[in-house]
Amino acid sequence: MWRVAFACAALGVAGVVLSLAHPWGDLRGVAPGGQILEGSAAPNGVREVFETKCADCHSNQTHWPRYSRVAPASWLLEHDVHAGRSAMNLSNWRETGAEDRIALLARIAAEARNGEMPPKPYLMLHPANRLTESEKQQMVAWTRAERKRIKSGNPPQKETGSK
Repeated sequence: MWRVAFACAALGVAGVVLSLAHPWGDLRGVAPGGQILEGSAAPNGVREVFETKCADCHSNQTHWPRYSRVAPASWLLEHDVHAGRSAMNLSNWRETGAEDRIALLARIAAEARNGEMPPKPYLMLHPANRLTESEKQQMVAWTRAERKRIKSGNPPQKETGSK
């Protein structure tokens, strides 16, 4: 019995110690600034979808759940956030070049239509973040319009969704 207790205690201590290691850097130390999709002509409804369903992995505004503080869960979440921000960081939208934004918009539309985003493992823990058909259609329509706007060189008519 004492061996089981010792093993459990050792695992707990190891989990806490390993939680101090951040293989992908300290992602929590990133300043949360930068409005999501700043500089775009995203309507409020589209911006809200990105804020509620995409921002955790694709922006500097990640909401870290309690279980993200203990290894190995912390490493898995930090890996996913690192990969998401590397692929597309919505907090840096204004600083992203026009050609890159056009490519990202095409990718957003394709992945939303195909159900690739949010990824299925993420949805297992966060089922409320599944995109509805209506949200997918909104995103696809906006990405098409935004690509046209960027290609034409027109500035956004107005910033929507400012807080």
